[in-house]
Amino acid sequence: MTRLKLALVFGALAAAGVVGAQPAAAPRFKWQAGQTVTYKVAQQTAVQETTLDDKAEKAVTADTRTSLALTRRWAVKDVTPAGVATLEMTITELKRDIRQADGTTVSLDSANPDDAKGMAEYLNRPVVVVAVDSQGRLVEVKEAKGGSAARLHAELPFRVVLPDTAPAEGQSWSRAFSLKLDPPLGAGETHEFTQTYTAKGVREGLLVVGVGTALKAPPKTAGEQVPLVPMLWTGEVYFDPAAGRYHAARLSAKAELPNHLGEGTKYVYQSTYSEDVVAK
Repeated sequence: MTRLKLALVFGALAAAGVVGAQPAAAPRFKWQAGQTVTYKVAQQTAVQETTLDDKAEKAVTADTRTSLALTRRWAVKDVTPAGVATLEMTITELKRDIRQADGTTVSLDSANPDDAKGMAEYLNRPVVVVAVDSQGRLVEVKEAKGGSAARLHAELPFRVVLPDTAPAEGQSWSRAFSLKLDPPLGAGETHEFTQTYTAKGVREGLLVVGVGTALKAPPKTAGEQVPLVPMLWTGEVYFDPAAGRYHAARLSAKAELPNHLGEGTKYVYQSTYSEDVVAK
């Protein structure tokens, strides 16, 4: 075969993607010192708990609902040569409504000057400082005011760990984490979880990752499971590979635990969580 024919054949194969194709780049966070990214968060939670009223000799159900909306800003303070970023999180707006079992509502809104004064310790100032690598893994919790560092390991700052290589649609990978239950939620016992991620393809330029969370060894009794249910998030996370940025999340956690406090009692939990980047 002449050189000209070889060149034509090779060119045709390359154009068809048979040869010369470069492997797709693995998705990664692209941290830049001085960068800030803002997100809007909304969470709705409903808890229905049926207990036994000894005096009335009947079951009583209490229904509590919480609505939370907040705006948080992440600022990249520095980035190591290995791609680990130190980030500060600041809450700039917060509104919370709790409808209690008796029907009354307790509200808190940073737009209200009096409420804002009560939030002075954690509003518009860094409340979380973490180190996160380019795959979204939490390397270190450097500061967590008014919260638990363990909770940040359970609920990652950016909700996803990216795979080692570019994922094919349907490919799964996972991470393990543990959660220690201190009083009043527990007696210091530790529970192990597995969070599984599944690539669902690309939609409108965003990598869609399915999320599922499960206990490795669920407690034997329903009552012991109650404080663990809020960690069992499922849903989807959206990542922008071009920008190298977490874009959004749509998650939910729910469970129905019969007889959690004895025969005839029941605990029902349902929560939805949405988060979206605020475009500049």
